[in-house]
Parts: sequence; C-alpha cells; structure tokens
Amino acid sequence: MRENCRITGKEGEDLRVMKVKSIRNIRIKTKLLFLGGVSILGLVFIGAESIITARQINQASTEISQSWVPAIIIAEELNTETSDYRIKEFYHAITHDQETMDHLEKEMMAVRDEIDAAFTEYEQNYITDETDRELMENARAYWDRYLEYSDRLLPISRGNDNEESLKMIIGESRLLFDEASGNFLKMAEFNRLGAEAASVRGDQLYARLARVKIVSICLIALMITMLVIYIIIAIDKPVKAIVEGTRRVSNGDLDVYLPYDSEDEIGILTDSVNQLIERLKNIIDDEKYLFREIGSENFEVKSTCEQAYRGDFAPILYSIASLMSRLDIAKQKKEELKKRLEERVAAELIAEKKLAEEAKLAEEKKLAEEMQSAGENTTPDREQAGEETKKDGSRTMDASDEEGRLS
Repeated sequence: MRENCRITGKEGEDLRVMKVKSIRNIRIKTKLLFLGGVSILGLVFIGAESIITARQINQASTEISQSWVPAIIIAEELNTETSDYRIKEFYHAITHDQETMDHLEKEMMAVRDEIDAAFTEYEQNYITDETDRELMENARAYWDRYLEYSDRLLPISRGNDNEESLKMIIGESRLLFDEASGNFLKMAEFNRLGAEAASVRGDQLYARLARVKIVSICLIALMITMLVIYIIIAIDKPVKAIVEGTRRVSNGDLDVYLPYDSEDEIGILTDSVNQLIERLKNIIDDEKYLFREIGSENFEVKSTCEQAYRGDFAPILYSIASLMSRLDIAKQKKEELKKRLEERVAAELIAEKKLAEEAKLAEEKKLAEEMQSAGENTTPDREQAGEETKKDGSRTMDASDEEGRLS
C-alpha cells in the first residue's frame, strides 16, 4: 500500500521551517517604501539645513545692510556735519558782515539739529554693544563740550573781535573738535569692522552650507546606492533560482526544491513554486501507482492523494476513475464471453463425439448387414463368428453410451 502524499506550503505545515527574522523577510514593497522614505528624509534634511543656513546668511546680510552700513553712514555723516559746522563757525569768526553772520548762525543751528537727530537715531537703532555705546557717548560728550565752547565764541565773533575768535578756534576748540571727530571715525571703523565680521560670517555659513550639502548628498547617494544594490541582489538571486527551477521542471525534472527562505514577495513566490512542484510530484507518483494497479487488473483501487487533484487537476482523477470503470465493465464482459465460449466449445466437442459414435455404429451396422447377407451361405462357423462380431459391436455401443454419460 502506497503511503499518503504530503503537501508542502500552507496545506502542509510539516515541511515549513521556522523563518529567521531579518531584513530579507521585509516585503519588497516595504523595502522600496523605506528607500523612498530615506531619500525623502535626506532631501528634507538637506532642505532644512539649507533653509537654516540661508536664514543665517540672510541674517548676516540683513545685519550688514540694516545695522552696520547705516551706522557707518551715520558716523561718517556726523563727522561730515560737524566739519561743516566748524567751517561755518570759522567763516563766522572772520567775517564782519552782520547779515552773513545771521545767515551762518541759522545754518549752524540747522546743522546742530541734524547732528542731534543723527545721534538720537544712532543711539536708538544702531548701537550693538557696550563698546559701540561707549564710543558714541564719548563722541557726543566731546561734541557737547565743543558746542559749549562754540556758544562762547559766537558772541565774541559777532562783536567783530576776529583775533580773539580765531585764537579760540585754533585753540581749545580745535582740540575738542579733533577729539569728537576722532570718536566719529572710531564709530565708523567699529561698524566697518562689524560689517566685515558679518560678511565673513556669511561667507563661512555659505561655505558650511556647501560642505553640508556635498557631504549630505554623498551620504544619501551612498545609502540609496547600497539599498538599491541590496534590493537588486535580494531580488535577482532568488528570481534566477526560480527561473532555473521552473526550467528544470519544464524539462521533466521534478527533483527540484528552491531553498530561498523569506517572508517577502519572492519568498511567497518561491513557496508557491515549491508547492506546485510537490503537487506535480504527488500527482505523478499517484498516477504511477494507479496505472500500476490498473495494469494488475485492480480496478477497485483508490487514489491516495485526492487532495492534490484540485482545480484544473481534478479532471485527471475523474478521467482515471472513468477509465477504471470502463475497464472493469470490459473485464466483466470478457469473463462472461469467455464463459460462453467455453460452454459452446464443450457443447461442440460433445456433439462431434456423438456424431463420431453414430457414424461408427452406422458403419458397424452396415458391415454387419453385409456380413449377414454374405453369411447365409457360409458355414456355422461363420455364423458363430457373426454372432461374436455382433456381441462385440453391442459392447462397443454400450461403452460409447457410458462414456457419453460420463462426459
């Protein structure tokens, strides 16, 4: 008796092995989504880093354009306007025309207002640290002292005391002006250095952004390349094994087992191919068994692997069952015909034997009649011989009848 077939895969858990959890068990769809996710995260990282660095560069640029440069302009304007004020003051000291003095004093007051506005704007909007504040306060202190001295000088100049006025202008007034002007230049230099530092910082940020981009792109490209290579290898190798296995099956070699052990799509496909091969082997082995039994005229045999005949395989088992049924009917008809032939042959043998015996008796009777007719003129010895012949014929007939009854 042939043992029952075994079905691998989901129908036959006995042939399934424990799968080791690894990246190979991850579905290909998930791997591709992971690859896409890594790419997107890499792009997001590069974009975020670019935005942050660009914002820092923009801050440095904004700092230069909206803080340092305006501060430099104001410091230079203060230096220019104070020089303009001193020039007008000098003209006031050397002129004797009252109308000119009035005009110069008006212009000097306007310059004073502009200088005060510049100081206020600088203090409110452009002071960056204590050093900057100290420079501005020193410059303002010297300028205020200069104006106090100027307020004393103008009445003397209006009194046309040109000699005393010029002496005051080239004396302490010049020293105070030089101190104030020096502090204005220091303010401008301080802001110029700040602008240069901001520019350098912007350049450094740009260089860092470029390096980060290059390194990030290289790392992401390397990671994506490695993942792509891994996925290609993970797909290519088992697919080649499946192709080779199915090629061997198509050539009639069913001694094939694909060992790829994974829970991804390739693993599921491999398991399905192994199930198909095992099912084909079971069906073919079962057919060999059935036809061997059919060859031995065992038409009552049953399939030991009926569960393998499913789907398009079911008609095969139905055809074999139909063939066995027809062969069984043919066997019964053959046996019945054989029996009839044997009976007919036996009847014909009996008839032939009976005819032979009848022919023999007829011949003996004819011979006896001839002898009788010829023996009327013979001696008593012949009559005696005839009688003996008749007795022999009677015994022969009796023996024939007994043999017929035995038959």
